[in-house]
Amino acid sequence: MKYIDVKEASERWGISDRRIRLLCNEGRIDGAIKLGWSWTIPEDTPKPRDGRVLRHFRNLDIRAGFIDQEALDGQVEKHPLDDDYRASEEFSLQLASTLCYLLDLEGRPIGKDEILSVFSGRIVDSLSLEAHLIVTNFRSCMLYLSRCKERWTEKDIRLINARLMQGIDDMGSACYRSGLCDIALRGKEKLEVAPQMETIFTQYESWSALNPLVRGVMLYGEIGRCRPFDGYPHLLSYLVLSGELMANGIRPPVLSPQDKEEAEQASFIAYARGNYRDLTAFIEARVMKSYSKEAEKQDV
Repeated sequence: MKYIDVKEASERWGISDRRIRLLCNEGRIDGAIKLGWSWTIPEDTPKPRDGRVLRHFRNLDIRAGFIDQEALDGQVEKHPLDDDYRASEEFSLQLASTLCYLLDLEGRPIGKDEILSVFSGRIVDSLSLEAHLIVTNFRSCMLYLSRCKERWTEKDIRLINARLMQGIDDMGSACYRSGLCDIALRGKEKLEVAPQMETIFTQYESWSALNPLVRGVMLYGEIGRCRPFDGYPHLLSYLVLSGELMANGIRPPVLSPQDKEEAEQASFIAYARGNYRDLTAFIEARVMKSYSKEAEKQDV
């Protein structure tokens, strides 16, 4: 495969060097590779879509939810997201409960005790190799995200999905799937995955003034609606939500199989009407649950 540099790409596409470097950093130019301080781009890479055009397709009818900011800020201040928490039994139990819930949504249920056994490094005879990999990869992703402080980009979404699918799908896990989004925008036709993901992140830039929890829930919902990759879409959406929260010192929500009906109802309203009030309230309650020392005992 032949590659071109930023200057040549700029001349071909009629885009400034600076803009191309920014798009490369955001993962919006397929196949771009950074070598030292410079970027190289596959010769046959198509011109990236114009963000000014994408703004026309923004999901303008999304309505954010509301949270008790004072209560959340109080918990964040009292309980820092530090190494003690990450290494604690409490964190492992909360992750196991949540993963049990998420895998049930994926139609690949694994018991909480089995998940904890895999977390501890043991082999569970009743589980497949893929099951062992997805459990360990999910925990690895959560620990990685708990130390990240950057806002999400499309490139980050691709990388975290590749990390989640390591050893399961090492070839296509960093590429968007072909085809249409799972659920159409309200009152509109379904869009292709790639332009819809770019639209979501164009809009994400305008959410910067929102509380991180509200912003994370909206990103969680829109990526869940789009389903950009094959594999484990519910796990990916949760990782994106958790990454947004943990980058701002907020613990990830603790979920359990008993939450399934309420979560599905809240998600349906968000998808069908663009109203994130119920989904935000649901996630906020589960975030606050993560600050309770009794949380891990409730679902055993």
